[in-house]
Amino acid sequence: MVISSAQKVKHSEQFTHKIFQVPYEAGTTVETVSKKHIEKGATSYEVFKILVELDRVHCECLLNNTDFLNGLRGFDLLVHDTVASCYVLLAEYLDILRVEIIPTPPNTPLSAKHMIPMPVSYVPYAIPGYPLTDKMTFLQRLANLGMYTVGTFFMTVADNTKDDLKLKYNIKPERSFLEAAGKAELVLITADFALEYPQPLLPSNIMVGQLSAAKEPVPLSQEFEEFVTNSSHGFIIVSFGSNVGALSEEKVNMLAAAFGKLRQRVVWRLKGYIPSSLSSNIKAVEWLPQNDLLAHKDIKAFVSHVGHNSLYESVYHGVPLVGFPLYGDQFFNAKKVEHFGLGLYVDHNSFEVDEMVEKIEQVISEPRLKAEATRISGLLRDRPRTPLETTGDWIEYVLRHGGARHLRAQVLNIPWYQYYLLDVMAFLVAVATLTVTVIMLTCRCLCRLCCTKSESKTKKE
Repeated sequence: MVISSAQKVKHSEQFTHKIFQVPYEAGTTVETVSKKHIEKGATSYEVFKILVELDRVHCECLLNNTDFLNGLRGFDLLVHDTVASCYVLLAEYLDILRVEIIPTPPNTPLSAKHMIPMPVSYVPYAIPGYPLTDKMTFLQRLANLGMYTVGTFFMTVADNTKDDLKLKYNIKPERSFLEAAGKAELVLITADFALEYPQPLLPSNIMVGQLSAAKEPVPLSQEFEEFVTNSSHGFIIVSFGSNVGALSEEKVNMLAAAFGKLRQRVVWRLKGYIPSSLSSNIKAVEWLPQNDLLAHKDIKAFVSHVGHNSLYESVYHGVPLVGFPLYGDQFFNAKKVEHFGLGLYVDHNSFEVDEMVEKIEQVISEPRLKAEATRISGLLRDRPRTPLETTGDWIEYVLRHGGARHLRAQVLNIPWYQYYLLDVMAFLVAVATLTVTVIMLTCRCLCRLCCTKSESKTKKE
């Protein structure tokens, strides 16, 4: 496992960790970006620049360490998260096969470099700021096209920064980064159409399902078990993922006031600022066994930032949600929660204490939300292999056959103007224009000829 020194990873004795150094403290990168996202807004260009710069620094630190890179030679396959785009260059440098994992649905900006089909007429583009569903009006389809165009442009700009690194480190500079990115043997998408909007995929795009959702729960520790079972009204859990320390003190106080008014007990993942006086029904912890709590028989609801993993884990266990998105794809996921009838959405910028209490109580008491979460849970569970097993099957398939070239669509080998048939349209427009011009000129010549004969006849008469 190759990771940077800024990542917090629990080491395992089952495999070796190779750590390269970056000029950031462990864990600070995620928290810094999260706070910037929340402060500046989901579509901030400033945040985009920060992310691009962080990615560039990480990549430079990896590629500049020749001894570290040479210590990775001799492997057969590289599996990496598509967000960590520098590993495209690492695979080229090591000249090994590569399988890419997209940790989101297929209709996001991350899919652009893999030419995953995006018919924007009926597939909403998952970009922050203006979440849509697959039922769009004319104006929404217009906005969807605009967001797809802008999102693809910015992702292309971000990816093009890797071309300089290819030249600098002489990593197959004859082809662009986008060409290299398209050389993945497979693209494994950690999503399931039970919880996504249907759309076409290429043969090498495999929907494997969410990897952490299908884990078997383990019994809770005595600390958690005693707290959640000693309540006649059940319990809810609250977690905002890696953004747990990014909320302002004002918002934490408002949330604490809201949770204190509930009849249910509340297990709240909270670190950093903790209110001095919490209601007796609230248990604040820095970490909680989210999957195990979601599987508990007494859980009533999940108040979540609705990140991709949390959304799938909640629905897998049939638990309705109160969406509290903070940035990025979380707004799109919160819209999806309401669209699929899995819960309700609260705006973190304008919510009030009473509104939060009302939404939580509504989610707990509304039978249709629980019923729909249970229905989709059944769809997610009804598969011959678990997401982890499916992922393993496909990775082993690539290794057995030395790649998966037969699944690679020609779309990855043609320029963008051919993909959009611009050359064909230009030819058809040229032919149509030439034909109309010839007809017009012919008509004009005939008219002049007729007029000339008419004038000559009149003079003779």
